[in-house]
Amino acid sequence: MTWFKKRPFLWFILPGFILYSVFSVYPIFSAFQISLNQWDGIGVKKFIGLDNYVELFSNKELFSQLTGAFKHSVFLFLLNTFAVLPAQLYIAYLLYSGIKGHRFFQAMIFSPQFIATPVIVFMGTLIFDGNIGVFNKLLEAVGLGEWARPWMGLPDFGMFIVWIMVAWSGIGVGMIFFLGAMKMISNEVMEAALLEGASYWRRFFSIVLPQIKTTVLNMLILTYIFAMTMFDYSFILGGVSGGINRSVDVMALFFYRIAFGDNSAVGGTMNVNAMGMGTTIACVMFAVIFLVAVIQVITTYRRTED
Repeated sequence: MTWFKKRPFLWFILPGFILYSVFSVYPIFSAFQISLNQWDGIGVKKFIGLDNYVELFSNKELFSQLTGAFKHSVFLFLLNTFAVLPAQLYIAYLLYSGIKGHRFFQAMIFSPQFIATPVIVFMGTLIFDGNIGVFNKLLEAVGLGEWARPWMGLPDFGMFIVWIMVAWSGIGVGMIFFLGAMKMISNEVMEAALLEGASYWRRFFSIVLPQIKTTVLNMLILTYIFAMTMFDYSFILGGVSGGINRSVDVMALFFYRIAFGDNSAVGGTMNVNAMGMGTTIACVMFAVIFLVAVIQVITTYRRTED
């Protein structure tokens, strides 16, 4: 107790540390322990070591689903990185510059966050439906009716449609992050640049962007984590199978399908290792996300030190 009395701040940290350990740290170790067993989620566990990991990467069907889901998740991350993130930066800079009606635009761009995912997918379906879709009607109205397609039924466009829905609903989150970072920039610095004759874009690239580089790096890792854990859009749009030819399959949906979906004893098709293999996939997901997160933290620390 004497040791604790000399460090009273530990009493403030302790509740959070206990909660974090119980609900975050323990589940990670528990999941890894389950992945070393053959288990259907109901019966007795049978320890099999690393056999689940060997099967995941050696079984052609499982590995095919794993690589397909991983490619789609990476594809979603790249689209968000090279299209959505620059748009978020640009919109945040416009609002930071105090354009007319900036408060209204800020609220409107962020407002999709308050719309439930099923509603967003439903609206997306109404837009891209082959028969009544607004997008096809618009193409016909501008004389491009020959380009009309049943977009929802084309596997090649599945992830693009998912991305459009995700981008529309999530663009406001990054915008708020960047806007908050920009508002922390010293007004004196911006005024000095303006007096020196720095142009609108010169101020952005030479002052604003370097000042918020840590926020940009943090947003990149959040984008990556979201892409690797995104589930609801693909599930609602394509079901547990991941759509036609698994065209909208992603990592989180692949995990759900093996653990609780069509391949699971719980889902209906008898499988004596649904939970064991499903948890193995979850552990692989965690390893991939954790590795990239560590690289990002190291990169951010080095850039901050520089």
